Amino acid sequence: MNINLSENEADYGETVYKKAARWITLSGVALVPLFFLPLTTGVLELNKQMLMTVAAGSGLILWLLDVVMSGKLTWRFNPLDKGVVALAGAAALSSLFSIDWFKSVFGLAGSLSDSLLTVVSLTVLYLLIINLFDDNGKTLKSIFSVSLAVAILYGLIQMFGIYILGIFKYFDISGFDLTSSRAFNTLGSVNALGMVSAIALPLLYRTKFEGSIFKYLNIGKLGAFAALAVLAVINWWVLWAVAIAGMISMIALDSVTAVRNEENSKVSKFKISRFLFPMTVIVFGIFLVVVNLNLVFVRNNLPVEIMPSQGLSLNVALKTLKDNFVFGWGPENFSLAFDMYGAGELRNSTLSGAKFFDSVSYVLNMAVHNGLAGLTAFGFLLFLILRHLFQVIRFEPDSLNSENVGVISAAVAAAVALFFHPFNTVLIMTFYVLLALLALALWGKYRAVHNVEEKASLSLISSLGFIGGLILVLVGFYFVSLNYIADVKYAKALGETDTESALNHVVEAINLNGNDDRFYRLSSQLALALLSKELNAKSNGQENNKIQNYLSSSVSLAQKAAQIAPNENSNWVNLGNIYQNLMRLVDGADALAEGAYLKASELRPGDPAFHNRIGSMYLLKADLLRQLSARAGGNAQQYNQQANAALLKAEDAFKKAIEMSDKFGLAIYNLGSVYERQGKINEAIKQLETVAPFNDNQPGLAFELGLLYYRANRKNDAFVQLQRAVVLSPDYANARWYLALLHEERQQISQAIEQLERILSIEVNKDNEAVIKKLEELKAGAASIPAGDILDQKPL
Repeated sequence: MNINLSENEADYGETVYKKAARWITLSGVALVPLFFLPLTTGVLELNKQMLMTVAAGSGLILWLLDVVMSGKLTWRFNPLDKGVVALAGAAALSSLFSIDWFKSVFGLAGSLSDSLLTVVSLTVLYLLIINLFDDNGKTLKSIFSVSLAVAILYGLIQMFGIYILGIFKYFDISGFDLTSSRAFNTLGSVNALGMVSAIALPLLYRTKFEGSIFKYLNIGKLGAFAALAVLAVINWWVLWAVAIAGMISMIALDSVTAVRNEENSKVSKFKISRFLFPMTVIVFGIFLVVVNLNLVFVRNNLPVEIMPSQGLSLNVALKTLKDNFVFGWGPENFSLAFDMYGAGELRNSTLSGAKFFDSVSYVLNMAVHNGLAGLTAFGFLLFLILRHLFQVIRFEPDSLNSENVGVISAAVAAAVALFFHPFNTVLIMTFYVLLALLALALWGKYRAVHNVEEKASLSLISSLGFIGGLILVLVGFYFVSLNYIADVKYAKALGETDTESALNHVVEAINLNGNDDRFYRLSSQLALALLSKELNAKSNGQENNKIQNYLSSSVSLAQKAAQIAPNENSNWVNLGNIYQNLMRLVDGADALAEGAYLKASELRPGDPAFHNRIGSMYLLKADLLRQLSARAGGNAQQYNQQANAALLKAEDAFKKAIEMSDKFGLAIYNLGSVYERQGKINEAIKQLETVAPFNDNQPGLAFELGLLYYRANRKNDAFVQLQRAVVLSPDYANARWYLALLHEERQQISQAIEQLERILSIEVNKDNEAVIKKLEELKAGAASIPAGDILDQKPL
């Protein structure tokens, strides 16, 4: 073994494999912030993960080939390796004990930054960067800075409505012109763009581009000011807090460096001008936050991003840790934990029913995903960074030059951001790259060269390592490729207008990847749609076979989704919906649907929507039974009894929903519908009057309330509500029809004629026979005065 304290102390040739590994690693890191393809459901995240995995796997194989072919293993020592590897180990253990292993290993198309695949890929990239680049990271830092600068500048241009990549609309199979949106950028959401800008500020401002075209373009300073502009437009205190943390770090490190150099009797190159940029950013950021400057012409065109509050996120994390203290629920399973422990807190808010895939911060995500193992590994990494950084400041202050201060300050900003914001793929990769640049900048000169041919043990280990690494990478590439292609098929199915073609695409996706519950949910709904189509078509023997096939397929596919991801409430809701739609065809389907909805309620306790679904199902069943009763002759009494029993079940379900949330307007309204069918008119009116003040812009509610008032002999109130309905919706034909009948009952014939003529002026009702007949009667003076019960007249 040869220990090298300087890169110049060991001069040996490089193999083509090492050079190729370096360029692949460099290309992967540079392209991830910019890369996207409109082929999958995850236009950004899934494609970036695929690129990162390919770069890490290919780079690893080439590096191992270099070891085997050169007979030398070069390893650069630094204090951060143990912390980075510990994070990967925690992710692996948490995935092993995950409640949804597939999601933990691969993630989902829009949520995969914490998945095991992403963490392992980033760990490999970190180790490759550390051991492949021998220039203290200058080349990587320059290229990565350019990539971030271009991505930030593009995001800023998009925010102002200048769409320079509009050509991609011709390739976007989803049918949407994705790139022609102010909210689109290659880094993630608008807030993700802001967070990358806040973290990258010190790196961009301090990076020097020597002997490069970027030096003349001053790309670093341009990127820094573009980042500052992004922060000003978004003007969110969290982003400014992260940016200011980086600026304070710059000021502190520059100051300490100058003091230490002076104490060591070294010439200090410190200049007060170094303070100018960080001080300006601090003052500018605090000023904008205090005055709450809002660039309305830009921000009003950007989407509002909603995430759970700090308190709610912390509550979910603590309850998850209480359930599984050591390993949490597994990577990328925050949505399941939120359903179980957080959804109930939203039941009386406008966000009731919302599903969140991330907490308010990366650290709280880690608590849920990786438990104590993840938090310990993360704390260990931060400890290593702080401890050894202080040692460098104390003993080697001369290593803290201007560029290195920029790297350290960006790493500090990224570490602060971990406590304030969830990280997507670009953000987490930026954190790992900054760690690698930090290690190279401060400890790049420490390197060991092992001659593997001198020892049989090392030779054996290197050979087995190459074989094992090659197998793991090939297996990983195989499954990642299958999952990617399957998602492409799934995206095609979502964008397909023909139901049968869409089903064929999603079946292809299932054949490629049978572990994604999204595929089964969609295919079950498509099979149900085709079943409905066949039922509405003319029947023959062949079509009857299709009916049976679609019926069984819709059920089995929905059941499969619930089997492979039993902790996902969406799968049970989907299964309940399938059963509910089969009530007319399968006896007992209502009970099966209720069981599925109740299972979903167990997985998302406190959410009243599931009991509302159960109530709506039994309300529908009651209406179907009453329709059968009208045509059943001697069996009418039996059907009426069954309908009354269904109404009682509906009433009970709606009451349970209202007990959970006394502001759940839909359940309150539906309970009123149950009372109306039970003949409890005053109770029905009470329910609708409860929700009416909060829905005073709904003509349908005013119409129904008007009819209920009439049934309760509150005819003046009925008249007012029907008038309100036609004011809110002038073309509301049924409201005008009953209003005309009320005018007739009041002997206001001219007003009744006016309402009928208004109905006939509506295109879809111009030939309505009932309206024409009534109009002729009124004009001929043949009106029935009083008109009797206007509710005896059928609606139009």
